[in-house]
Amino acid sequence: MGQERRHLLEITPDELASWVERHGEPSYRLGQIMEWAYARRVVSFDEMTNLPASLRTSLAETFTLAGLREVERACSEDGATGKLLLELHDGEQIECVWMDDDGRHTFCISSQAGCALGCQFCATGAAGFGRNLTLSEILGQVTALARKCGEPHNIVFMGMGEPLLNLDAVLPALESLTAPDRFGLSPRRITVSTAGVTPGIRQLAAAPVHPNLAFSLNSAFDGRRTALMPVNARYPFADVLDACDEYGRTTGRSVTLEYVLLGGVNTSEKDARAVARIAHRLHALVNLISFNTVHGCGLHPPGPEEAELFRCGLEQRQVHVTQRYRRGRDIAAACGQLRGKHPGKEK
Repeated sequence: MGQERRHLLEITPDELASWVERHGEPSYRLGQIMEWAYARRVVSFDEMTNLPASLRTSLAETFTLAGLREVERACSEDGATGKLLLELHDGEQIECVWMDDDGRHTFCISSQAGCALGCQFCATGAAGFGRNLTLSEILGQVTALARKCGEPHNIVFMGMGEPLLNLDAVLPALESLTAPDRFGLSPRRITVSTAGVTPGIRQLAAAPVHPNLAFSLNSAFDGRRTALMPVNARYPFADVLDACDEYGRTTGRSVTLEYVLLGGVNTSEKDARAVARIAHRLHALVNLISFNTVHGCGLHPPGPEEAELFRCGLEQRQVHVTQRYRRGRDIAAACGQLRGKHPGKEK
């Protein structure tokens, strides 16, 4: 059996330059290949029409450029949000989302097939954990979404999985996404969301690329947070806050606190006071997210008055608050809803 071909999106420019030189090609071929792979998002070497046929054949014999297989595509009624269900080479399935805001596209991508954290309010965790995604599977989502709707303005690692439990692929993905000769995005246009994996936050702070960091808070009280998010028992809340402090000091980036509003659970005046204290400590914006129903979890969204009182409680304490609209709910593409409805491979 021949050696398995590496995906071209996992090859560094230096490695590719050496390959081009070994094959006796002029150095400018490197730029041509990179443009086809990253700027034009092709998924076949046959599409690289300004390369000699012999070079395309050699590339195809050495590497693969195959895209992820699209199983299903869904678009919201307003046309502003869409979701792709993609199948990986081993039958695992993942979902990714695009959102259109007046022509500026945000791509929400996955870092794992499923999730092992089991947050009570999240459908992805309820489906269980498959495996970590590879670098090319992460970048392949960007390629698939870009071929569908054009260039991304923002990329958020807020899809399936916990990004900081897959840093072996996520850190190289951040380098590729921000490298001028590859995807060329500013780190300020990339956000990595975490449920609170302390070692991962510190490792991200020490990495070359510093994206925005979003911490999924959801309760400022240790016991309640553990009930909602079992990861809190493994990585104690106080340590996570210290790591977020460190991230802000090291990178100069303010951390965003994501807060899913759960009716009768985390929206009291006491909750608002506690969240405000954390927001001031971290100099953080608080992004409020109305809970999107996950059947069988026993939780429900707050009523409009309950949500507004909580928001006002934060604003009265001089906290900067934004509120995420419920986009994509009609196609199960909203926050916390990502879970492939197809069975994929048998476990």
